Formats: sequence, structure tokens, C-alpha cells
Amino acid sequence: MFDIRDPVHRTISFSDREKRVIDHPFVQRLRYVRQLGLAYIVYPGATHDRFSHALGAMHVAGRMWARMLETSGEVLRQHFSEDDLSYFRQILRFSGLLHDVGHPPFSHVSERFMPKFTDLALPREWFVNPDVDRQAAHEDYSILLIAALAEDATAPLSRDEAQDIASLVHHGVMPSESWRKRFGEQEGAKGIHRLLRSLISGELDCDRMDYLLRDAYYTGVAYGTHDIDHLTVNLGVVEMPDKGLVRTIDSTAVRAFEDFLLARYHMFLQVYLHKTTIAFDYFLERAIEAGELSLTVPGDAIGYSHLRDSVMIERLFAAAEDSKHVWSRRLIGRVPAKMILSSQNARLEEKELMKKVSGAFAAAGVPYFEITSHQYLSKTSPTAENSSMFVRRKVLGRHIYEPIERFSALLNKYNEAIDMTHLYVLREDLPKAKEVIAQLEK
Repeated sequence: MFDIRDPVHRTISFSDREKRVIDHPFVQRLRYVRQLGLAYIVYPGATHDRFSHALGAMHVAGRMWARMLETSGEVLRQHFSEDDLSYFRQILRFSGLLHDVGHPPFSHVSERFMPKFTDLALPREWFVNPDVDRQAAHEDYSILLIAALAEDATAPLSRDEAQDIASLVHHGVMPSESWRKRFGEQEGAKGIHRLLRSLISGELDCDRMDYLLRDAYYTGVAYGTHDIDHLTVNLGVVEMPDKGLVRTIDSTAVRAFEDFLLARYHMFLQVYLHKTTIAFDYFLERAIEAGELSLTVPGDAIGYSHLRDSVMIERLFAAAEDSKHVWSRRLIGRVPAKMILSSQNARLEEKELMKKVSGAFAAAGVPYFEITSHQYLSKTSPTAENSSMFVRRKVLGRHIYEPIERFSALLNKYNEAIDMTHLYVLREDLPKAKEVIAQLEK
């Protein structure tokens, strides 16, 4: 076993086999991709990378599974051997490690310039009804790199392992044929794949549990903190006649879960959708569109693995040497746009005012731009028919299980999307913008 010191989890341990995957260049590339993109311009401490998050997610996934075996080992061992359970643990930890391996430099800005799905050298047979005409996303690139980790004799993963990992990371990928033969037809094993996937991508998953704590730590804010220990220790598994194996959380931890929801909500509003950061993202996008710096996203694993933040940053510095490259110069010079108005969740008065101001800017020839952000904090349904987590509580001496959506009113509140629109002008246009606003107020 190997240990790494981590500021969030203190100690992260991993095996020799896991070390082989961690040491692979595809995973090591994440050391050079910042977790929060350009947020470091606003939060100077936010220079942490996706590599540390990948290790943290692997660690949390292992903790969650270990606790579920402690609390619900009898349920799981009714259907699975110790070898099966060990396999689930290993695939789960690898999935936590590799879930973000396909993220490009500067995160979602670069994602807008990715090629079509068909241009990626992906194992198409892994996908269920792939939409070949759509633009590729970072999740597709994660599958590209995971598949490449199993391509030669010295590869750290087998082909079936890689596909099983990919199926937990990407909802469009099916488990391997060996998985389907081993577990898919096994009586009583219904739901095991859905259960494991929910630990990687669900309402309470290893990804969110790590990145909220990590991002809060490095940005220096308190919003993302949550009680990971209390949440983890209260996890379990129950078998239901119509659903098979599902995840549970004890009723005593529901308030900690709601604190977790609030942490995510506040981090989106205060950090991830920060008005200055998203405006700098807009500058970067415009710099690429204007040809001030080149960005070609390769469709092969080796080519993609060479894309790092440092490559883009050096191109930005070079572009900013040209006085005609206005967007690059604004980025390198850290000259932020000025936000004039913002509107959240289509508040009618704010929406009408923004329309009035933008119309006046257009009439007066004042350049402006709008940025709209749309984010769902929860994918649950109030009907709770497809709930992936149930609350375990004791009533008159016996345990009953309720969908988390019915137990937590706060969770249902977070089914609402965060819709935010910001109206900006460039700094050099601010005096004229103020004149126009002054005329409107008369």
C-alpha cells in the first residue's frame, strides 16, 4: 500500500495496482489541468488541479463502499461472493479516480470547441444507442482515455475492466459482456450496477463530496463545507422487491444531507458562477473564436493527453503581445468586465429591466454582452418513482424505507434550476453606459 498526504482527507491510501493507473500519463496530465479553470483570477488560492480531486474521489468512493459493506454486508453477501465484492470495490475506486480524466484545459470553455462524437476514436460497441451527430463532451473523452488504458499488453486495465469502469462514469455506456453474464442474469442481483453508478454520479456521490470540500478549502470560502463523516457512516443498502438493491441513508443523517445540498447551492452562486469568473471565461471563448489563439481538440487519446492548461496559458501570453488581440490582452492584464445587472430564475421585474437597459445600450451604440448560466442542482423527481436513495427510519420497532425525495422538502426545492443572466459592458465602455443609464432614470 502507498499513502499520500492530502489537505482534505489527510491520508489517501492506494494499492500497487492502483498506483499503476495513477502513474499513467493520462492520469498524470490532470496535475496540469486546474480544477476551477480561471477562478484563480478571483480566488488566488484556487490553483488546485484535477489530479488531487481524482485521488480524493477515489478515496471517498472506497470509504462509501466500505461503510456499506459494514452496515449491509448480509444483504450484499446473499447475492455476491467475496471475489465479487472485491471486484465492485476495485471498479468503484477506479471509476472515482477516472471519472474526470477527460476534462480539457479551462474546463467547460474548451468543451465548446470539441469535435463531433463521430470524430473520437471510441469503442462504439460500448455505447447504447449513441447520438453520433452530437458534439462530444468531456465525458466522451473520459471514455476515450479509459479505453486507451486497456489497449496493449502492458496496459494497467483489462478490456472488460475498462468497459465496466466506463459504464459507471458515462450513462451512455453499458457494462461489459462478462459483467452481464456474471451479474446481469444473477437472480437477486438486480440494481447492483445502478447502486454503484449512484456512488459515482448521483445525489450523494464521491465526486460532489470531494469537490465541494476541496474547492471550498482552496478558494478560502466556507460555503462548500459539509459533514462527510456523518454522511458516510450512515450509508447502507437494502433490497426492495420492485427495485432490487438500493442505497439507504439513516434518518439521523438527513439534515447533514440537506446541509450538503445547501453547500452545493451556495458554491454555485458564490464560486462556480461568480460574475467575474464567468466573464473571463467569455473573454477566453472570444479569444479562441477570434483566432487570437488556436485550440484544436484531437479525437485520439495520445493527442488529447497533450492538452494542458500550461499550453493554453503560453499561447495566451504570446497572443497578448499583439495589440490587436483585445480579448487575450484583457485576460492577461486581468481587466474584468463590468456587470451592470443580473437576474436569477427569470424574476419578471429584473428581466424587464434588463431588456430595457440592453435595448437602450443597443440604441446608443454601447457594446454589451449577456451570459446566461443554467444549472440543475438535483435530478430527482418529486414523484420519487426512480429514487436512487431511501431514508431508513424506525417506526414502532421496525425499519421502514422512504424515498429521499419524500422525506426531504429541501431536496424537492432544489429540483428547480438555477437560471442566472448577467449583463456586462467592457471597462472602456463603462462611462458611456453610465450616461445611458442616467438617461433612463430621468
